[in-house]
Amino acid sequence: ATWYDVGEDILPILVRVIERPFLRLSSSGKTNRDLKLAVQKVTKLLAMYSLVPEAKYPMVVCPGLLTVLVKVIDTRNLNRVRSHGIATGLNGVRGAATGAGLIMTEAARFNTIATVTNLAAAEENRITMLTTPGLVDNIARIVQNERSDVARQCSALALMNLSNGDKNHVPEMASELLLETLVTLINDDLPETRRNAAVALFNVACADENTLRVARYKDGVILGALLEIIKNDDADDSRAEAAETLFNMSCSDAEETTDRMANHPGLLENLADVLHSPRASIDVKLYCAATLRRMAEIIRTPMMSQGPLLSALVKAATWTRTSDIAEAFDAHAEPAENRLAMAEHHGLLNALSDLAQISVSGAETEQIRDASLRSVEKLARDKVARNILSNNVGIMMALTQANYNEVGAKGSALQGALKNLVSTM
Repeated sequence: ATWYDVGEDILPILVRVIERPFLRLSSSGKTNRDLKLAVQKVTKLLAMYSLVPEAKYPMVVCPGLLTVLVKVIDTRNLNRVRSHGIATGLNGVRGAATGAGLIMTEAARFNTIATVTNLAAAEENRITMLTTPGLVDNIARIVQNERSDVARQCSALALMNLSNGDKNHVPEMASELLLETLVTLINDDLPETRRNAAVALFNVACADENTLRVARYKDGVILGALLEIIKNDDADDSRAEAAETLFNMSCSDAEETTDRMANHPGLLENLADVLHSPRASIDVKLYCAATLRRMAEIIRTPMMSQGPLLSALVKAATWTRTSDIAEAFDAHAEPAENRLAMAEHHGLLNALSDLAQISVSGAETEQIRDASLRSVEKLARDKVARNILSNNVGIMMALTQANYNEVGAKGSALQGALKNLVSTM
């Protein structure tokens, strides 16, 4: 019977059919094949109903339906069951907290994950589903335990949809199990699965309290996985999601999050390399440039990450599609304690003078020149750095040219900087 024939009145009956093997198991310690096959047939019917737009919400709010579906896909300790073989207990492991879903057929579990995936596509269902105990964790276990590629695809899509729910509930999705699952999915062979996992990870990291869990996970495993996608994934939408995730994390108010990013081996250098990559789209490069700018705002002397940051900015200085790199130099020159390290860093003054003398016309070019000159003017305030700046031909030429063109407060600041540098010569 179709949904339009029976409507939501059929749902309580279907719930009772699915509950029967679990009730039998709790009372007698075993169930039978007929009850399992009944669940398999009912879950197939539910999977079809869940495709009907009008059925999605009634199914989620039907008393007991989500709860019993959680049981069907509970595959905790599947590996222990396989290694122990047949034994006493709920599903073959004596004394183990194992999942009730292991008594179900693989087809029943697949039907159920398909149902959950379809229901999660409806925005109005997500909060209810996110707050259903065990649902998210058991979806994650499907990825770890099921052999079917399609089941993993469905799980990745379900997690992506659920992670796009209410921001007040997204923090509940940053469990160790879920993060482990997303790392698994983000390395999947199928591009669509990788993309869905990248979107889910982005959504999870949008909650500020989650950024620290993501950055901490296994001492930077997720940061490394995101970098790998940005550099090498064939699907550009996955690369863009990964790059945006890193940018969002760099904007976190959690100091430990940004510190871990700054100190992650190769992160800053790789972001700069992407700006030169012919494979990366403009969106990927925009996020990488913006992340470098953000890191320049928060890294300071004497942090160990300052050297890698300055090297990354020098490497990225050829990026002129936006003013992000020039703004990064300017932001990093704002704290007085950073200025000498900048002036002394190999290649930095040459990169800065090139940006200050960029000849292409346009509004963005003007912003690049202005930001670069502001950075030079700030560096010239440091008495020790002045000696280094005054001996750099490019810096002196950039300031001289700017003094001919600038008037008002901006011109006065540049004149003062040039005067300070000339006085040291």
